[in-house]
Order: sequence, then C-alpha cells, then structure tokens
Amino acid sequence: MVIIVATLLVVGLVISNSTNKETENNSDTLKWNDNLDQAIQEAKATNKTIFVDFYADWCTYCDEMDKNTFTSPEVQEKLSQDYVLVKIDVDKNPGPSSKYQAYSLPTMLILDSNGNEIKRIVGYQSSEKLLSQI
Repeated sequence: MVIIVATLLVVGLVISNSTNKETENNSDTLKWNDNLDQAIQEAKATNKTIFVDFYADWCTYCDEMDKNTFTSPEVQEKLSQDYVLVKIDVDKNPGPSSKYQAYSLPTMLILDSNGNEIKRIVGYQSSEKLLSQI
C-alpha cells in the first residue's frame, strides 16, 4: 500500500512539474537576447529596430505580460519579424535601465540600430494594445 501511494505521489509531481515548465516557457518561443550591445550589433547587421523589455522577477505586471501578452501568436509573429528582442532584468543588469531611465516596470523601448530611443511603452499592455503600438 505504501509503495502504491508513493508511486502516485511521484507521478503527480512529475505531471505537475512538466505542466509548470510548459506554462513558464510559452514566451520562450521568442528569441530574447539579454545583452543590449549584442542586440545593437545584430540590429545593424539585419537592418531591424530593437524591442527592449525591462523587467524584474518581483514585477507582477511583467510576469503577466510574459504569460499573457508575449504568448500571443500575433505578438510573437510581429516581434519576431520586425525586431531584435532584448529582455533586461533591471536588478541583475541595472546599467541599461539607468541609461534609458526605465524606472517604472514594465517599460518597453523601441530603439533604432544605434540604440537611440524611438518609442517608449510603460505599464502592462494587453496583446491587442501592444500590437497597436509596435
């Protein structure tokens, strides 16, 4: 009896972990860079603009955007086709957020291939709202 209960617990944990990983990785279908300098070089080479997402692990709205907005097929298609993508954790890499004065999270910037700001989007954006701005 103990073996059966232990087996069911293990199976439940495995299923739970695989479900959580699938949910967490939905926005990973976008190819996010974490180095702005490399993104600028890539943007110059590909003649694209840069989409920067400033976030923090503690930011609830940032997490909501990862789960809801960046998982939208339309958002993923638009971002993948038109932009070099950069996701910067402001706690681990505060330099770029200070340079671009991204103090309210989430903050998204559209930059030209030289790193100059073209557009600033601040706060939670639904997929529809973000699509209308990018």
